[in-house]
Amino acid sequence: MEELQDALEDAQYVNAINVYEGPRPIKKWPVATVEEMNEWKGALTQQWEHNPHKSALNEPFSFFWVLSSSVGFFMFSSYLKEAAGDYLQINFVEEVLRWRKLNGQERRVGLKNIITSYLLPRPTHPKTNQPCLPAMTLIGKSFLMYRPVGVILNVERLKKYMEQDIKTTSEKTCIGLDGRVREGILSSIRRVDCAHTTSTLKTSKNLDQNENSTKKTSTIVASKNEAEGPLIDQAETEELDDNHNKEYAVFPEETDTEVIKKNRRLIFLSPEDDIFNVAIQIILESIRLKHWENFISVETGHWSKLIKLLWNKDRPVAYGDFYLMRVLGRGGFGLVTACKKTTTGKLYAMKVMKKKRIKQKKSRHLAINERAVLAVVNSPFVISLKYAFETKSDVYLVMDLMIGGDLSFHLNQKGYFSKSECLYYAARIMLGLQALHDRKFVYRDLKPENCLLADDGRVRLTDLGLTTKIHKKLNGAAGTRGYWAPEMLKKDDSGRRCIYDQCVDWFSFGCVVAEMISGTNPFRSEEAVKYGRRFLGTSTTREKAVDFATVELEPSFRQSAFEESASDICRQLLAKDPNKRLGASGHREIMHHAWFNDLDWDMIISDRQKPPFIPLKDINAASQSEIGNFERTGVKLDKTDETYKGWQWVNPNVFAEEVVEMLVYERDNGEPLVPISDIPSCCCTII
Repeated sequence: MEELQDALEDAQYVNAINVYEGPRPIKKWPVATVEEMNEWKGALTQQWEHNPHKSALNEPFSFFWVLSSSVGFFMFSSYLKEAAGDYLQINFVEEVLRWRKLNGQERRVGLKNIITSYLLPRPTHPKTNQPCLPAMTLIGKSFLMYRPVGVILNVERLKKYMEQDIKTTSEKTCIGLDGRVREGILSSIRRVDCAHTTSTLKTSKNLDQNENSTKKTSTIVASKNEAEGPLIDQAETEELDDNHNKEYAVFPEETDTEVIKKNRRLIFLSPEDDIFNVAIQIILESIRLKHWENFISVETGHWSKLIKLLWNKDRPVAYGDFYLMRVLGRGGFGLVTACKKTTTGKLYAMKVMKKKRIKQKKSRHLAINERAVLAVVNSPFVISLKYAFETKSDVYLVMDLMIGGDLSFHLNQKGYFSKSECLYYAARIMLGLQALHDRKFVYRDLKPENCLLADDGRVRLTDLGLTTKIHKKLNGAAGTRGYWAPEMLKKDDSGRRCIYDQCVDWFSFGCVVAEMISGTNPFRSEEAVKYGRRFLGTSTTREKAVDFATVELEPSFRQSAFEESASDICRQLLAKDPNKRLGASGHREIMHHAWFNDLDWDMIISDRQKPPFIPLKDINAASQSEIGNFERTGVKLDKTDETYKGWQWVNPNVFAEEVVEMLVYERDNGEPLVPISDIPSCCCTII
């Protein structure tokens, strides 16, 4: 009977990860009663009234309150485009919000697109002689929200800007922004372009005068953040007056050098403020005056749907909100199971930890610590926590579902990884470690089993139970034998455990890199065990032999598996002295090692690098019988065990991730998303 149940769960899991038909919920969204809805609205209003920073920008159910959430922004944008048929101004706002997230060359290209599409005269159609308007764009699964930056205009100034800058019709701009604010934006960019051109000509002239200069050198005259050539043609802005009225200028009157420096910072360096700050406020006010009252009316349906969704956002998450599928792995306190959010169909991994086992091992602090670390670390290279909740008997962590298996699983199948795979995995693992180090954490449990692959092949760190804050008295072995750094095992002259810091992670990193290249951890190999037993005696346990090798053995790297740069980086990472270990002075010295020369770090850091290996959409994990289950313990829980204070937690982005995906699916298919269980069928449906 158990085998049949396992087979059914395997089928459900494989079907769920292979057949993507959009979100596949199995329950309807809960509907609030009138009393529950009024109580929720009242609580939000009361919180706002007692907020020392309250303003019209964060007042519940107001225009800006709606736009400050991804779901609210999506719903309002959809209303403007689908019901009101007015898309130009909101598309301009969306493009600016996307642009604010960009850096470097992408930021410059994005800026040029915004200027040419929305702030310069559009070419006319040859037949109709009408301006060719920018095409309407729809929000995808990206998350857009409006948060004020820089100077916030008060009501009086905003009204004055509206009177001066917003025109019903304009030959200069398709969004109605026709005044000194638009002129200020364009002239600011022109100043930067002129300064850039002058600097380029001077630099080129100096290089030409240098007899040793080469063509290759003379082309490197611009910042990495700037492309060759101006952002906009000077001829297109000749009519602009640089001497703006001080009240309406985007930038106050200053010397040319000061203005150019400020403009360059605002345009290229992703600051808190930017050149579109005033323009965005004016455009949003224009949109609000035209459309807000209609949006919140009952007739459209957009407002009522949004309020129902936001009520669900604030509803406490519970065990019944998830449907469990296949067991994927086993931890120290319980099992890791694939699951599905019942209302959205989103797939996750649920880590269930038995409170009895936690109490038996006196490890409550470890469980609470893991939850706390996962909640504060936000990195594409570390597993992301979505929900944390508890029952009287268990605590739960709901995280990203990484269906590609762990690196240990794939190493066992392949024997070793190709160089491109090694470089890609090593780079992402290193950045994951650095994300923890930046938060003053030390991981302490790096090994291939804790490096999980997503369905697209991206690897991320998981299992942060042994992660801890770095402090002056940190000592003691933690993690997995053979990946421990020597200082975890050593004692000082007084017999006390040695103090260590984040450098222990770089030693573990060296072990993992060597294992990926050759298929063997240098301190868990048979050669390492023989080395330990040669000094400690043939009857020495394998564990003690591995520990001895970790402290004393200088591993050799055979040329058949390790090229020169590979053996060098492993040797430096595995240095016994943490002060001489590669990474002791920061992660950048690892990035600059010759082994990584062929890697495009910008692509890795921005998470745009295509993985070299994409795992099959299959069960990339051990069979459920191999994973096994836990035996019952004789431990009894008391009232102090029933609640882990501060455990309940919801990722602030998770609701938007789930709901926007659902809304995009409904928009693209033109019909509401119906739970699978509500669809009549003459045959069995595997969820």
